Amino acid sequence: MQTKRPRIVVVGSLNVDHTLRVPRIPAPGETLTAHGSLTCFGGKGANQAVAAARTGALVTLIGCVGKDDFGARYIKQLQCDGIVTDAILQADTPTGSAFIVVDDRGENTIVVDPGANHAISPEDIDQHAPVIRAADALLLQLECPLPTVRRAAQIARTAGVRVILNPSPWSVAFTEAQIPIDALIVNAHEAAALTGCPLDELVNDIPAALRQSQCQTLIITRGGDTTLVLSVLHGLIEVPPPTVNPVNTVGAGDSFAGALAVALCEGLPFAEAVRFANTSGALATLKPGAQAAIPTRAEIHTFLATRDLHGKRHG
Repeated sequence: MQTKRPRIVVVGSLNVDHTLRVPRIPAPGETLTAHGSLTCFGGKGANQAVAAARTGALVTLIGCVGKDDFGARYIKQLQCDGIVTDAILQADTPTGSAFIVVDDRGENTIVVDPGANHAISPEDIDQHAPVIRAADALLLQLECPLPTVRRAAQIARTAGVRVILNPSPWSVAFTEAQIPIDALIVNAHEAAALTGCPLDELVNDIPAALRQSQCQTLIITRGGDTTLVLSVLHGLIEVPPPTVNPVNTVGAGDSFAGALAVALCEGLPFAEAVRFANTSGALATLKPGAQAAIPTRAEIHTFLATRDLHGKRHG
């Protein structure tokens, strides 16, 4: 197992999240009165960077914010988590925004205005290629332009750096982009969109599932249901998440991704790494706000110390 802190580079988005709490997700044409609101920092790239940093990694975030107050405040906030922000660009376009509606069950719908996130180009990635080449892992999502994501993955692959990608928000263009990936993190909906197959077929023909996914390892998160890992080396691994009562599921998948990247870079076996990541994702649902809810390494270990392998409390 790796003893030094892993170096993780994240190429991704930085958004300001505007969240409304409502009794239920409104139907088309329906108007509801919110019973609470919250404005905080989010975006899948920054969320995953925060998760990786809080679980022990040395993290550099490559992204773009606007030349506005939100952008300046965001960079300072990331620095409080120990994240290296030298590679965060500033554009004339406003900092990206996400508009989130969360119901009383913790489920959500999200509309994103990319803003400055779409100002980052493959040429900008080339400027920071040495940082990517020096990393233990590169963590990616799809809230930045696809050519930019692909260029970062190409640089990492050429240098032998592990590439972990969460293809969210889902884009059909992703399947044609030929992005070199080691591990792909998807939810059940994304897995079906990616492969065109129901889950039981994927599990029964792992080599075909991985060929369709164009990766060595496919990780399928399913909320409170068992996380599935389809792997060239290990076949099928099933890891149940702990049982919690979610307050807000926004950012839970990002917390999972950041924690998983750290655990894999530290050399944990896949089942243990996914258990660690499942716990991070579950704990991230217990508080409002994406980044405010992301747990620290100590919080994850404390939670795991009170649970058995199936996530049930003991002691």
